[in-house]
Amino acid sequence: MAGTQSGWMTIENLSMRSGVTTRNIRAYQSRGLLPAPVARSGERAAFYTAEHLARLRLVNRLQERGFSLAGIADLLDSLAAGRTLEQVLGIESAIAETEEDESRIVSENELRALLPGVPDPEASIERLVAVGLVDRHERAYRMRHPRVFELGLAAVQAGIPVEALLDEFVRLRADLHEVALRFVALFTQHVLNPFLDAGMPKENLDTVVEHLKRLRQLAFTATEALMRQAISDETEAAARANLANLPLPPLAK
Repeated sequence: MAGTQSGWMTIENLSMRSGVTTRNIRAYQSRGLLPAPVARSGERAAFYTAEHLARLRLVNRLQERGFSLAGIADLLDSLAAGRTLEQVLGIESAIAETEEDESRIVSENELRALLPGVPDPEASIERLVAVGLVDRHERAYRMRHPRVFELGLAAVQAGIPVEALLDEFVRLRADLHEVALRFVALFTQHVLNPFLDAGMPKENLDTVVEHLKRLRQLAFTATEALMRQAISDETEAAARANLANLPLPPLAK
């Protein structure tokens, strides 16, 4: 049975983590504010991912700011086109950094052509949307991370099933959310809370923002460096273990 530890969530799991009722989750889906859940082989229930959770949190934040559901739908369409939230809302946020948009738009036929040999392309596209690798954009699709997509296709061509790879991507996103929460907790406890307790002095705001940006960079850099080392260590260990099980060649006479 899939659960939050695997990265896949039932609607009850999603409701508990987001604070949104299951009724409203279904209502958001019907309005197009939330991607539909996806079916998984051998499971009767449909499942959600960290992508759905992030979208629900965004919808909640926008409603708290007074946006109507129709307005939120328009905003999400703009996000799907590759614009950032700051650009859409016209916010000059000191904390939020605008990252270079590397996404690209492809037609449905182009996306299907990128999935050769997949038995059910439509189901695979639904999962790509659910896990956040692509967005629906008018009558086309936006690939959020083309390089990730390209490397994923290479892994599929090497023999890894698409569904197994998407499952791993879902688990990875869930793991990274946990890592992000830990870094955010460090910032909140040691930087933000003291700033708030001091009455949010304006002269300290720039320093707080700079601390946050440096912490974000630390998180990015450390995650990449430690992942490279972990992959190297585990690959070497796996190679040693498999080589040890190979029969020895006969001794030359």
